[in-house]
Amino acid sequence: MSAEVGAAEQYDELLAGYLDNDRPTLYENLAALDFALRFVMLCAAATMNDRDPQQVNIARAPGFGGYLAYLKTAHSLLGSTPHPQYTSTVELLRQTLGVVRAYRSGSPEFATLEQLRNHTSHGGPIPTGSTRDELTKQVEEVLLAVNAAVRAFLEGATVNVGANTTEHSFRRLTLHWPDRRLALWPFIFADHLGRWCLYAQYTSHHPVYIRPGRSDVRVPGRDDDLVTALNNARTARPEDSAFAAFVEGLRHDLSGFRDPDYELHHYESGGVVTFFWMKRREAGVEERVDSFRLGPGEVPQWRADDNVWLPYPSFLRHITNWPMVAKRIRQYLQGLEQQMLTEEQTLLGWSRPSTTQIEPWVQMTDLSGSPLPDRSKPFAELIRDIDNRLEIRGPQTEVFFVAGEAGIGKTRALLRTTLERARLVESEADDPTAADQMPLFLYVRSTGLDDLQKAVGSAVVDVPNVNDEAVRALCRNGLMAVFIDGFDELRGGIGYGDALSSLRAWIADLGGRGVLIVSARSSYYLSQYRFDLQNNAQNLDLAVTHRVALVQRWTDNQLREFLIRHDVAPTVLDEIPPDDRDLLYLPFFAKVYVEAYPPRLRSAASKGKGIADELPDLVLDQYISRESLKLSAGGDQGYLMSMDELRCLFQTLAELMAVEHERLVTTTELELAATIAIGDEDLDQRRGLRRRLTALCGMAVTSNGNERRFAFSHELFYDYFLADAMLASLHDDNIRQVVGALSASQWRTATIKRIARRAPDATLETLRAANGQAALLSEQRGAAFRANIGALWTALIAQTGQLHNETIHDAVFDALDLTAVECGLVRFQNCRFQKLSMPPTGAWDIGLEACELEILDIRSRNADLSGLKGVATSTIAQVVAAGGQLSDTPREVTAALRALGVDLPNQPESEAPSPLNEAVLYYLGRIVERGDAIVVKQDHSVVNEHHATWTTKYGYWSEFVKLLERSGVAVLTQIQAGGHRKYRLRFQTLPIALLQRDPELAPVIRFWELVNASSSR
Repeated sequence: MSAEVGAAEQYDELLAGYLDNDRPTLYENLAALDFALRFVMLCAAATMNDRDPQQVNIARAPGFGGYLAYLKTAHSLLGSTPHPQYTSTVELLRQTLGVVRAYRSGSPEFATLEQLRNHTSHGGPIPTGSTRDELTKQVEEVLLAVNAAVRAFLEGATVNVGANTTEHSFRRLTLHWPDRRLALWPFIFADHLGRWCLYAQYTSHHPVYIRPGRSDVRVPGRDDDLVTALNNARTARPEDSAFAAFVEGLRHDLSGFRDPDYELHHYESGGVVTFFWMKRREAGVEERVDSFRLGPGEVPQWRADDNVWLPYPSFLRHITNWPMVAKRIRQYLQGLEQQMLTEEQTLLGWSRPSTTQIEPWVQMTDLSGSPLPDRSKPFAELIRDIDNRLEIRGPQTEVFFVAGEAGIGKTRALLRTTLERARLVESEADDPTAADQMPLFLYVRSTGLDDLQKAVGSAVVDVPNVNDEAVRALCRNGLMAVFIDGFDELRGGIGYGDALSSLRAWIADLGGRGVLIVSARSSYYLSQYRFDLQNNAQNLDLAVTHRVALVQRWTDNQLREFLIRHDVAPTVLDEIPPDDRDLLYLPFFAKVYVEAYPPRLRSAASKGKGIADELPDLVLDQYISRESLKLSAGGDQGYLMSMDELRCLFQTLAELMAVEHERLVTTTELELAATIAIGDEDLDQRRGLRRRLTALCGMAVTSNGNERRFAFSHELFYDYFLADAMLASLHDDNIRQVVGALSASQWRTATIKRIARRAPDATLETLRAANGQAALLSEQRGAAFRANIGALWTALIAQTGQLHNETIHDAVFDALDLTAVECGLVRFQNCRFQKLSMPPTGAWDIGLEACELEILDIRSRNADLSGLKGVATSTIAQVVAAGGQLSDTPREVTAALRALGVDLPNQPESEAPSPLNEAVLYYLGRIVERGDAIVVKQDHSVVNEHHATWTTKYGYWSEFVKLLERSGVAVLTQIQAGGHRKYRLRFQTLPIALLQRDPELAPVIRFWELVNASSSR
């Protein structure tokens, strides 16, 4: 079915959208002329397509000047071989070009129509009075003449609107004359409502059309038939793909700096793309014309004012006023540092600011926890790694997770690093030609904000002309890295559901480039992040790789250096038993120690109380004492809440925070906790208490209006008050309540250790009572429950030094070290271990039933593991023997276990997987565990050095990649990353579904059929 309308009438209807009043303005006439010339150009392209599709060669992004250039070329080609079919088009082009050439303006500034059009479309000022009237009249005369030529061309023609034949309901248009026809597809088509859409430009992936009218509407041409037709009608060039991606990247970057009221416009000529755009400023806008190209080696370049081509980052530094950006960021970070130092003095009661810096060390692992080759390094080397990564354009965005227990100094290290970098960049000479300028680091605080976009926006709120979108552009181009502190504390508890959440949008927008540094307070966030990466199909297209930097406790030498700098003789450590000294290797408690040294600790020691108990109690007592001063009733009336009531208040708040997965509570929740603390008494019975509660530390105004919310001044207060809330329940023999709390949220190291140290017997009773409870919980609550069970067992075993006659169910262990533990009969059932370090040879009997181990660690060179039972029912990914010898394939692991004396049943040869099957399972397991995007070269070898070792195992990697492609579960997509051609292995099906052989998914079935068929050959 088709419909026919008069072609000239249809053209007039489209034109009327620009001229909807009796006296069109200069701007309206120019917009209508732009439409008319575009229409003539596309009719010429359609005629060229009919004559010889290989000669169409329409520009990727034609502008006003591009229209005229195309008309000249088409007129020359069509006129060189006269044909009756094309005579009318040749005449249309002749008349149109003649009208444009005849245009004359009395103003040199607007000597040509192209100059006038470019000036007005980008906000340039236009003369007023008679000069403007004269310009309007001249443009109107040109428009009338061009329209007359178009109507003459369309005379006698009707428009045939084809049926909806494409997947997006785009309809083909054809002009019909009595003696000929002209197909306008793919240059002009009609949408599902019959509205015409005219070709505007070609992006890196698909063409874009405009639907004419007073405000042109952009219509993406995402239609296979349309794209194919347009590609066939263009003369393809090898560099098209790279150049198109370059142009699209420029549009993406400039969008972060443009005024939202003005669209970006560009044209291309001779390999140079020129953008006309309006830059956003604090007051008003700045009209800009900027040109770019791909220089030698495909390096993006910008043409500076003196007509010199400079590296593209110089352009970004120029338009942002880079020295000012560095200055404002430095001022912002100095403010945060001063705030931190002030809080330490006012909220923690420290007598002097903690300015002494002892550089931390980090241990590097992948996302699964497996050590990387550069496993241990000072924090400064981690920063050098980040700088080096910022110099590389792709192919993957690198996410560094900075993890470590509370009080280990993560925030201080991140803040100090970003501040030092801001000072360094600010001191650099403002030289756009300099090639060795350092990138900026932006420190972002997450607490109390709803999403990452708001967190970044708040960090640059005082930086002129820079917002969240601009920061992304700077990150994509290696000028900035974002350090996100406490990412799991964004409001809404993003770390406890979809752990990627707003980070996903950032990673996707970086497009395989840039670096993010993410500090998470809880190790639970990392496990949830990895789970989400493995199981959420939304993450399949993320070009990202990960490294984890675990901040280490201080060494003995670092602690002694810290003491010396604070005028404390390090010999005092010799008076403290080694097992009681452990807490001092946390920087926070080292500072607490030197603040309290020596009188208070010596008096405590005389009571038989050790450092590990005294320091936390000292901090909590001082905290409560200072807060009680804010609740003074005045005069000699005492306090509105007693010390014990305040302690109960803070414990209740910690429990609320754990349940809500947030570190902030509302005023209403604060009042509820106070009511509980004073024995359910009406708050108003204590005159002034309700009003004075909000004076407690940490009340802050958050992003949601003026809502006031309570937060502890240091994360360790949350940990210890939560521990004390649990200890209070254990003291009251309320073990059931503690078992229930185990599934609310994952507890951190300080909470776990305090409970195990203060109440080892009650902790053991709780763990025994928790056996078998995990299966009754939801997936999310069960994950927290299993992690807490594993952590409590780990702490309790380390505390008591023994493990006898226990059966442990459903626990998830980070690292369980039994090397110095007196072990007897132990059964682990359905447990998971990141690392299990075995005891030396002895009369122990340890069973692993249906367990999963990432690393089985053997420290003793003469180890005898004959007491290890049930291994056949469990999965062990790696065995690390004494001396660091690694076995990480199933065959190597089996051989290593047998050599260590483990009794394993012999598997019949007929049941053994083929080498290819085993290799495929191994590769899939590594891909799932690591969560990194895979980038390969043409020979399928991997680009990322951290993948190089495991992908060379078995020798089947290339065949594995081919099987993924042939089965359709993955495709190789070429990426623009400089150097040799590279491809990203883009999974269409979740790798974990392939690993688990999901029988419900046809692509999975097809993949394994191909693997089995290849194995049998």
